[in-house]
Amino acid sequence: MKTILLCIDTDVERANEQVRSVTELPLETEQVRIVLYHVFRADDEDADAENLKSVSEAIERLEEAGFTVEVSQSSGDAVRSILEKAEAIDANVISLAGRKRSPTGKALFGSVTQDVILKSDRTVLLSATE
Repeated sequence: MKTILLCIDTDVERANEQVRSVTELPLETEQVRIVLYHVFRADDEDADAENLKSVSEAIERLEEAGFTVEVSQSSGDAVRSILEKAEAIDANVISLAGRKRSPTGKALFGSVTQDVILKSDRTVLLSATE
């Protein structure tokens, strides 16, 4: 069985693009487990990723496509959390949603996507939106 760690934020459009990029791959859905993963910025005991519209819509669309979906969450540093989660579940692929930003924007604000790509030894599937 292959495992995809689909790292999802709160943006519904980016989440939909990530789901589309996965569902269009030539995969045998019964041989793939998808772990939807959200990293909250702050530690809030009441936070529940399944209450996020981006996550609930992604679950619905992936299950309709025939995938087995699990939801997981954490809080804190997104890059570290994503890399640790990928290791913990032995993910074959990390799916990320990128945003088109200027080189100056990337330099000033950093990029979770860029850091994960550079620091991971796993395959990274990038879905980019405007």
